[in-house]
Amino acid sequence: MKSTTELNEKKHINWRQIIRPYSRPDTKRSNWQIASTMSLYVAFWFIAYAAYDISPWLCLLVAGAAQVFYGRIFIFMHDCGHGSFYKSKKWRTFWGYISGILWFTPYEQWTKAHATHHKHSGNLEHRGIGDIWTLTIEEYEKASLGRKAFYRVCRFPPFVFFVGGLYTYFFVQRFYTKEDGTKEKQSVWITNGAIILMGTIISSVTSLEFFLFYQFFLLYFGSCLAVFFFYVQHQYDDVYWEKKEAWDYETAAMEGCSNLKLPKIVQWASGNIGFHHIHHLSSSIPNYFLEKAYEENEYFQNPTTLTLWDCVKTFNLAIYDFENRRMLSFKDYKKFKNTSSSYTNHSKFDIIPEEELLKA
Repeated sequence: MKSTTELNEKKHINWRQIIRPYSRPDTKRSNWQIASTMSLYVAFWFIAYAAYDISPWLCLLVAGAAQVFYGRIFIFMHDCGHGSFYKSKKWRTFWGYISGILWFTPYEQWTKAHATHHKHSGNLEHRGIGDIWTLTIEEYEKASLGRKAFYRVCRFPPFVFFVGGLYTYFFVQRFYTKEDGTKEKQSVWITNGAIILMGTIISSVTSLEFFLFYQFFLLYFGSCLAVFFFYVQHQYDDVYWEKKEAWDYETAAMEGCSNLKLPKIVQWASGNIGFHHIHHLSSSIPNYFLEKAYEENEYFQNPTTLTLWDCVKTFNLAIYDFENRRMLSFKDYKKFKNTSSSYTNHSKFDIIPEEELLKA
């Protein structure tokens, strides 16, 4: 199978020209998305409060139903961070902060990390920021027993989806790192302060018990879904990873990002983020133009496409086989070990030092 780059050279496709018509924010559409979604989000707080008086279990169901709108709020922050939601930086920053606070996410800090992910997605020498911790067979074989055990835990599906998001959104994002600049550090403090203020106001009108219950499960369910989407968009059988010298931006976008074929309500709730190959090729395209770009251009219509059932089948993939360019499960890796010579004799790139592995 020829790479995307090779095919495009043959067809003389100019992808920058293709994406240009879709890369202009439509202020009216952005305003409508904000107004309609935020109104429903607030309405669900009232519904949740009424449900909590009847039964916490009913309130739990409301928190699950609210994900349809809550997930879209994350996409607003996401698009603002990419500069694709509004032409005005002032409005992008304003709504980026508001959306980030509702997701317990420091806008500036997250935007910087996510930009790094886009810049280096699929590059083996630039793993560790904004991606799922992924080791190659070679790196896994050279790791200590303790590191192997820790990696297995970190790649255990229930841990990834039900603990990973909880750890990230409730704990990690409450702090800044030494790599963060002044702007990123300020966003952490502003977000933390706004969360406390929000909790104080809502608790004074309702009750502290209700606020803690509903807010926890609202964010917890949202974090699980966020991790799920991010995982399946970059962790599938023939996903693209390449050595730095051979890495190509266009190929990384078109072959290193899946296209999720989702039910319409899920596609709407997730802000079309399932067209992830298009988004990675050009993050300047607003969420509401991604499907249009897909439908109108044959160039975008041949990525790795996953249904929800296909997504489930990717959950056990954990180790990258660089030699055969595919992801393996630990079970596949065990078979590989029993049927081939030591992989470490076929080095394809510099091994990441063990002390650096945890940074992923």
